[in-house]
Amino acid sequence: MHTYLILQNPGHNRVYYEQSRKLALAELIIASKRFASKCQDIEFVSIANINYLSFKVDNPINSNELLILSHLSFIFALFELMDIDEQKCLVPLAKVDYEYVDPKISNLLKYSGKTNELFTKLMVNIGLLSSDFEYGDRIRLLDPMAGKGTTLFEASVYGFDAAGIEISKKFTHETGVFFKKYLETEKYKHSFAKRKVSGENLPEKFEVQEFVYASTKDEYKQESSKRRLEIARGDAAYANQFFKKNSFHLLVGDLPYGITHGNRSKKHPASPSRNPLQLLTECLPEWNKVLKKNGILVLSWNTFVMSKQDLGQKLIDNGFSVFADNPYNDFEHRVDMSIKRDIIVAKKIG
Repeated sequence: MHTYLILQNPGHNRVYYEQSRKLALAELIIASKRFASKCQDIEFVSIANINYLSFKVDNPINSNELLILSHLSFIFALFELMDIDEQKCLVPLAKVDYEYVDPKISNLLKYSGKTNELFTKLMVNIGLLSSDFEYGDRIRLLDPMAGKGTTLFEASVYGFDAAGIEISKKFTHETGVFFKKYLETEKYKHSFAKRKVSGENLPEKFEVQEFVYASTKDEYKQESSKRRLEIARGDAAYANQFFKKNSFHLLVGDLPYGITHGNRSKKHPASPSRNPLQLLTECLPEWNKVLKKNGILVLSWNTFVMSKQDLGQKLIDNGFSVFADNPYNDFEHRVDMSIKRDIIVAKKIG
């Protein structure tokens, strides 16, 4: 039996860190389902007053399992517990360097209301690990409520092609300016273009910013090495007019919390609604269209403004199958007095 210990990332903010242990445990349990041999005794242990997340497997972890572990949102360091000269020793294992873009990109843009980037990474991981896809696949991810792009940047770190929709012209402009400057500063070979989206059903003309980039000039010449990031300025309820049907593997989004963040609907475009169910009623049919068959949807939301049962039923009514077993019921956590956040995961069926 081989025992491995994971040291948790200390980068969570204080409030999030206090509740991050159960989220880390749930993420590891989901990840372990991809291992060749069953993980046993997944639990927190304390060694010399340091907490680790521990698990045991019959055989040493292989290269694919190490890749999965290296992607975990909470991982800071990985060790194997071994007997050396009759003493228990922690032997460090090098994580896989998988990053296509430097992970620091999500920390550079500071603004009020920003979602913790480690939580965003958690959502992306849960989506991928719950799917039929692999980290090595050419994954395309959509965030239909992109804000200032944290999910898009985390997807870029993974080497995914990322696309976002955001209703705020100010936010999309700032996100585009930021990413363009980042590519220039880090000396990525890249191109930038804009395209207009218009149609009879659209209330106005919308714009999509398109970045194509690669780490070197030689990689830019090869289609398989280039990556894309797209930012659509418009309404998420028109997702199918911004992007092609059946084109995304993952859809990851943070729903309006109903406190300081609202959403505008087709019926009431002038005033923000605090009820995410109204948003989902209009958007889910469109989001379903742009997801591939068996594509995965991951949403976080404030349970104070909508129950998980109501959200789950809304997804079922729109052609999704909800992951309802444990540990998918272990992601609820308090953010502050007015926000209790949870995650729901669903697969497009049919």
